Amino acid sequence: MLTQTTPKDLTPTDLLDNFAAFVRLDTADGNAADDTVKTYACTVKQFFSWCHVQRLHPLDATRDDIKEYRRWLVEIQDYKCATIALKLTVVRRFYAGAVERGLILANPALGIKPPRENIDPAERINYLEEAEVIGLLASLPTENTIGGLRDRFLVAVMVLEGCRTVEMHRACIGDIIKRGSDIGIRVSGKRSRRIVPLTPDLAKLLNKYLNARKLSGEVLNGDTPLFIALDKRTYGGRLSRRSIQRVIDKYLRAAGLKEQPKKNKGKKPASFQEHQPSNGKKQHSSQSASAKSNRGETSEAVTRCNIKTFAVFSIRDSFKTH
Repeated sequence: MLTQTTPKDLTPTDLLDNFAAFVRLDTADGNAADDTVKTYACTVKQFFSWCHVQRLHPLDATRDDIKEYRRWLVEIQDYKCATIALKLTVVRRFYAGAVERGLILANPALGIKPPRENIDPAERINYLEEAEVIGLLASLPTENTIGGLRDRFLVAVMVLEGCRTVEMHRACIGDIIKRGSDIGIRVSGKRSRRIVPLTPDLAKLLNKYLNARKLSGEVLNGDTPLFIALDKRTYGGRLSRRSIQRVIDKYLRAAGLKEQPKKNKGKKPASFQEHQPSNGKKQHSSQSASAKSNRGETSEAVTRCNIKTFAVFSIRDSFKTH
């Protein structure tokens, strides 16, 4: 047990293992998602790597050390404020676990905040106009290959039904729900599960996509991913969230709704944003600050469509042409 171990004897691996256990017990009332545990582990590993370079044992870190780490995130890593906020939150949680287990007396990361963004909050509210959504759907592939059908269904269901990236990533064949002539998809996010009803056009497209996979010889079981990777290395595996984001970005750029990526010292995008369809009015996003960014950056999704207030009929007419 941690309480029977001398803190100085704990290696970074020991600390990581026990922090993972702490996250599973303490985060989300003991129901932490696997993605959360992985994110926390990767973030703490980065902090430990920084400590190693500084010849600093993580449990010996002071408030000044955490501030130096923050400066490193800002000046050397050039992370965005939302990303720095996430990383500092995880470090703070790591030390909270260490305090709870008696390894240290006080949390050195308490009260250390990320830099403030000099951005008008209104600029964070991103959305798509009706004409832009029509243009986006018009940019989708028309061929009935597995890849073409996958991309067409993925983008369309996210736009028209308001599904998130994580929900599409986790969806399996067994999550397809049929009730009479109605078809839906059971999706799960970070803290909730729901059934997304499909329009008749989307249901037909889903069937075409699944039939194409069956014709290729693939056996579809309940736990088979709904959206699969098609590259040689991971063919048939679950399409990752980053890959879903790349698919969305590809068609946003094709429709002229997103700038080409800019070189940023070889680092991957730090945060993602959602585009919201609108009928001429901005709709406020409910996502957390860590998922917000400008339209010119990578999007997490193209969704959050309010079907009741959004004029979708012309959009679906455009979609039918495919």
